[in-house]
Amino acid sequence: MSDQADSLVTRLAPYRETPGIIAALLISHDGFVVAADAEPGFATDAVAAQVAGAIDLGARLAGELGQPEAKYISLEFDTLNVVLAPFGDELLLALVGEPRALICAYRLITPGT
Repeated sequence: MSDQADSLVTRLAPYRETPGIIAALLISHDGFVVAADAEPGFATDAVAAQVAGAIDLGARLAGELGQPEAKYISLEFDTLNVVLAPFGDELLLALVGEPRALICAYRLITPGT
């Protein structure tokens, strides 16, 4: 691993210190893992490839809505949440964790309330 990659992995460590965060990845815009700190057996390359697809989908949706790129994308599943965010100009940060550790907060307002 290069010194730059080691430095990036070191920058991911604080995210993984939060109990329930199972992976912190830095991903290039074309879907390649640049640095990763994840639990053993976590499919970093496969997840990174899918993140690139999600970012592309977000960019296309933003274009249809006449908006700039999305700042953050969050996904909630039954037992895991995923947050995608910019990390500098060149990289994306992907955090994967249990819902108690990675809350994707939003609020739906019901009309008339």
